Amino acid sequence: MECGSEVGLRDLWPLLPGDVRSALLRCGAEAGRWVLDASPSHWEGLRPLVFSAADYHRFGALAAGVLRCALLACERRAGTAGELCAALHDHPELPLLDPSQPLSAPALLRMARPDALLVGGTPWFVELNVGPNIYGVPGLEERGAAFVRGLPDGTLAEPPSTLRARAAALAGAVAAPDGTRRRVLVPTWRAVSGLAAKLDGASALRRYLRPAAEAARAAGLDVSVADLSEVHGGAGGLWVGEDRVDVVFNQFAGRVLADGGALGVLRSAVLAGAVRLFVPEASCLLSAKQVLAWMHEDVDLYGPADRALILRHVPWTAWLGPRQSAERRRRVLERAVRERAGLVVKPSCGHGGAGFVAGNGVTDRDWLDLLTRRSAEETVVLQRRLVPDRTAMRFRSRDGARAAARAPFVLSPFLVDGRVAGAHVRHPGPGTHSAVEPVNTAAGAVSNTVLLLPDSGGRPPR
Repeated sequence: MECGSEVGLRDLWPLLPGDVRSALLRCGAEAGRWVLDASPSHWEGLRPLVFSAADYHRFGALAAGVLRCALLACERRAGTAGELCAALHDHPELPLLDPSQPLSAPALLRMARPDALLVGGTPWFVELNVGPNIYGVPGLEERGAAFVRGLPDGTLAEPPSTLRARAAALAGAVAAPDGTRRRVLVPTWRAVSGLAAKLDGASALRRYLRPAAEAARAAGLDVSVADLSEVHGGAGGLWVGEDRVDVVFNQFAGRVLADGGALGVLRSAVLAGAVRLFVPEASCLLSAKQVLAWMHEDVDLYGPADRALILRHVPWTAWLGPRQSAERRRRVLERAVRERAGLVVKPSCGHGGAGFVAGNGVTDRDWLDLLTRRSAEETVVLQRRLVPDRTAMRFRSRDGARAAARAPFVLSPFLVDGRVAGAHVRHPGPGTHSAVEPVNTAAGAVSNTVLLLPDSGGRPPR
């Protein structure tokens, strides 16, 4: 797909025949709890979003193009992960980072889940979310499969499986030229934050990871499942019992690990090149929102198609921070004050909606004070405020109450080695959202999935 080509996405639910909509709602109402593992939401959506298969795949190609442009912006400033750390004014702690990791390595974009808001059907990518700690996959696939089972064959289809795509990428990552079978470790871990800290103990985490291990075995890999505390070795190699590990399927960032000994063993093996992480920690650096600002700083350096892609699908973003030149800081602050009502501010390395402020909710004086104070301490980004599309959604609460609302949503495709496979949708619960608040599961957003309408001129079956 040419990066500059038009992409539009609309929820086709209203166009589905009445019997199809009834069957999907009945499936949602009769099923057990849909809430994903560790989700704090008190609500769940009773039906999926529906997109045309052609539009979904065009959307995935568009997301891959945005990520490629983001990596180009990073490569203009750095050649290795260590150099990118120096170029980024704020970045997360990454104890498993190999500073010599070249940014040209394809593995940096192995797993991503960029967040898009639809405005008039046009996708705008507001965050990139690249890295290993991308969750929700098994529950989302289970949900999509259950909805499809309740329909006549061929009515709607599941998107490509994230689990299978990830397992195929894992098999490619451990492939040996001589055909030797390589061993993958699917570990559990103790954590101070993230998924493992939210789930109810190691057994719950093992259940969550079971589909990943099963998919890896189905892809022909030798798989060990063990807690990181059971792993031994270091610079000379990594073992589980007597089995040497070639690749660690890491669904965690190193900073969340609570077991310092296990972290030390894993770090020694990674830095010595004795074991590989399926998703290198260098990929986490691309999630910094400052990268989106770099894309706009560099917009005239891209080719015509990429320039059009950025201007049409990445909202204007600029950064403010303590290491900024006085002249650039002055120009950004002047624009921020002039366009306050149309902007939001976020920390470059924040997550979960923390630190988000919409300019239309504060006074001119408070806005300038906020930006001046925060940007003296950390890197923040200003981004054009978007008012996302809404769709009619029915919800059920934990106590069985029902509600209906026209709800906004964030649409996040999973990208595995640059190809779309699955998607994560998030809605606010009914009555809990203003026009610009971030929609985040950490703040109680409802997780959902998508189904695809097979291509037939864009019209549902009758």
